[in-house]
Amino acid sequence: MNTPLVRIALPKLFLWSEAARIQEYPEAAARAEPGRIYSRADLERVVFDIAPTMQFKGGAPRGKGTDGVINTYGMERSGARYRINGISLFERVDKGLRATAEGVALGKAFREADADVDWARALAKQLLRREPRTRLVIGLCLAGWQLGVEAPGGIPSGALSLTSPEGDVLEIAQRNCDGFNTLLRDNAELALGPRWRADLSALGETAAVVWEGVQGGPPSTNDLPTALKKALAVFFHIRAFDGGPSTWGLDAGGLAGALAVENLDELGFEDAAPARLTDDEAFARALHDCADAEGFLIVSQLGERFGELLQVPDEDRAVVLDSYIRTAMYHEQLRLLDRHPGQPRMGRGLFGEPGARRVRIDFTPPYKTMNVETAEQTPTGSSREMQGEDR
Repeated sequence: MNTPLVRIALPKLFLWSEAARIQEYPEAAARAEPGRIYSRADLERVVFDIAPTMQFKGGAPRGKGTDGVINTYGMERSGARYRINGISLFERVDKGLRATAEGVALGKAFREADADVDWARALAKQLLRREPRTRLVIGLCLAGWQLGVEAPGGIPSGALSLTSPEGDVLEIAQRNCDGFNTLLRDNAELALGPRWRADLSALGETAAVVWEGVQGGPPSTNDLPTALKKALAVFFHIRAFDGGPSTWGLDAGGLAGALAVENLDELGFEDAAPARLTDDEAFARALHDCADAEGFLIVSQLGERFGELLQVPDEDRAVVLDSYIRTAMYHEQLRLLDRHPGQPRMGRGLFGEPGARRVRIDFTPPYKTMNVETAEQTPTGSSREMQGEDR
C-alpha cells in the first residue's frame, strides 16, 4: 500500500524589495507590537511602513512593492494540503495577522544589536529554519556544491548557478527552471527542515512531503534567481562564503562561525559537522575577513573575528590575539609590515599600542590544506571585497 504524502504548496518567492535592503524584514519585525492583531493594510502601513499609493482589488488602497509581505507569513491549511507562505514572522489569526514568537525574537535582535552583523545572523538563521529554497541552496553548498554568482560589495548580481561536486552546472533561469524543482523534489526533506517538520508532526502529519505550486504542478520558479540573491545577500553579509569573484564555496565550519553557533544541528544540517579550526586556520581566516583592499586591517576587529572563530570569551580576545601574534613572530611565521595609529574609535592597538590600531601583516601559516588566502596574497576584487566589509 502506498503511503500518502504530505502535499505542501510553495508560493512564488519574493522576499524584501531588493538584495541590498536585507534589513527590511528585521526592521518591520521590530515595529510589530507583540500580541497585536493587524489587518493586511495596517501591517503594510504600520509595520512595513509602506505608503498606500495605488488602488487594488475593488478600491482598497495598497502600496507599491507589497508582494514580499506574504513571504513573512507562516504555514496554513489549504484544502487537502498545506501552504508555506514564508518565513513565519507573522501568522493569520481571527481574520488578521499577528507577530509570531520568531518574529518578535527577530525584532528584538534588530533593536538590541550592537552591530548589523548581529541581526543579520538572526535573519540568516530564520531563513535556514523556515525558507525551503534557501535551505536547499545552502544545504547543497554544505554538501560540496559551488555557488556561481558575482557579488560586488557583498551584493549578489547577474547570473546565478549551482555546480555539483561532479561538475554538472545548473543555471538557475528566470523562467521555468525545471532543474531547480528537480533538486527540490529530490531533496524535499532537506528543504523542509526540522522546524516545519516539527510543526507538521504536531498536526499528526509524519509522512514524506511533496512540493507543489499554488495552482498545482511544480512550484513557480519565475524570478527565482532574483529572490534567491536577496536571501544569499544575507549570507554574504555575515561572510559565510569563501572564494570569488564568481565561484563560492561553503563549509560547515565557515557557516557555523559566520552564524556564531557551535554547530549546525539546530538548523537541521547534522551531517555537516563543522571541523574545529586550529589557531593557525582561524587566524588566516580572520585576516582574510578583516583586511581591506590594501591589506590593512583594524586590530580590534581582527581580535574579535579571531576570538569568534575560536569561541574565545569576549573579555579574553585581545589577550589571545596578542599572545598568538607574539608566538607567530617568534617562529618567523608572521611579519608586521606596517602600522598606523588610525582613529581612537578603532579601539585597542596591537599589544595595547595606540600607534598600531591599524596594521598590515604578512602571515605564512605552517599548514597546507586549508584554502584561505592571506591579505598579502588576495588580489583586489577577491572575496573579502565581495563580501561587503565596509557595509
